[in-house]
Amino acid sequence: MKIPTTCAEWSVCLDSFDIGTNDDEAIGAMSAGSLSWTGGVAPLFARRISETVDSRLKRIADGMSRALRLGGDTTTLARAMLDARQKLATVHRLTALPAFADELRESLHKQLMQYAQTAQQALEDSAKHDRSGQLASTIRNNSLLHYQATAAAAASVVEGARAGALGTPSNNGMSAASPQRRRNILA
Repeated sequence: MKIPTTCAEWSVCLDSFDIGTNDDEAIGAMSAGSLSWTGGVAPLFARRISETVDSRLKRIADGMSRALRLGGDTTTLARAMLDARQKLATVHRLTALPAFADELRESLHKQLMQYAQTAQQALEDSAKHDRSGQLASTIRNNSLLHYQATAAAAASVVEGARAGALGTPSNNGMSAASPQRRRNILA
């Protein structure tokens, strides 16, 4: 994917991200991209990115609702929440791109955090009727609010893969020829 420098190129990357099929490639291109924050471009661009984030959040909510309707056990709930958290982490990576103005990053982060808090609270409220406490425990242990840690882990994996492909050392000090240990993060 081409590194965006114009509004049209950014639009192509955002369309790709909105579809959700090439997230890592789109975020990688956008993280290397740049944009002139002139008076006429800034509000339109900010609205376009906010709409993209909103679209992804709606799809995450729909996917989680669909998964919860199909199965009612705690395993299905945990999988649905972990999947949603992974997707929130991907959106978080978009909201933290360095090409965005600080004010836009803060606004997007606030939008994402508000969604995660609202969804987590709704899940916790729905678990209050479960007398066993197992449902509430599953919801707390797989909290949607931990998407930032998931995003940081995903970013380090992508950075390591990129460094390995380029034959340069990654941030963790290992060279591309060094065997890398796989980390399993359980939530």
